[in-house]
Parts: sequence; structure tokens; C-alpha cells
Amino acid sequence: MTEQDFEIIKILIDRGSYMNTYWNFYIVVTSAIVGVLASGKEFARLKAVRGLLCIVFILFAASNFSAIHNLVSQRSALADQLTSAVPDELVGTLRPQNFNSYATFHVLLDVVVVACILLIPWHSMKAKD
Repeated sequence: MTEQDFEIIKILIDRGSYMNTYWNFYIVVTSAIVGVLASGKEFARLKAVRGLLCIVFILFAASNFSAIHNLVSQRSALADQLTSAVPDELVGTLRPQNFNSYATFHVLLDVVVVACILLIPWHSMKAKD
């Protein structure tokens, strides 16, 4: 392998770490929104609050999805720059999944979260004293 291959591999590993960061941030934000709604607070029953949370989540999800799309493009372009001296098994572990799999998974999760925000009567799940 060439020195350039080693540098590209380092960058690919770094980009993979960023991908995990974006997914972890997505999980944290989603959990926070669901946690706020599940807290049983009175404001969670207001349609305006739920609508605002839904809009904020959709904007966040679009931004997160865009960042993931950019990372997948970067990682694919970098993996294409590796020389044939790099073993195929290593290249396979560094190359990202097909972008459609990321898109399908993200959109599916987005739909589930929006449905949770708009359709679940969180306020009625609060334990009665």
C-alpha cells in the first residue's frame, strides 16, 4: 500500500466516526422529544406544542439526513481513490453502505417519530393519583 492509501484510510475511518456521531445525535434528539411528550406534563397535550415539536423535528431530521448524505458521498469518493494494492476485504469494510439503505432507514424512523408526536395521546398515559 502507498502512503496515499494510508492517508485515505485514516480519513475514511474518521468519516465513519462522524457518521456514528450523526446517528447518535439523532437518537439523543429523538429520545428527548419522546421524553418530553411522555413526561405527562400538561403542555404536552397542546396541539400547538406538538405541532411545533413536529416541525422542529422535521427540520432537524432533514438537516441530519443531509449531513449523512454528504458523509456517504465523501466516503464513497474516498474509497474509490484507494489503489488496487489495498486488499478488497479492507476496502469493503471502509466503503459505506448503499445510500438507499441509509435513506430508507432514516425516513422510516422519521415517519415513526412524527407519528409518535402527532398520534399518541401521551398526556393520557400519566398515572392517576
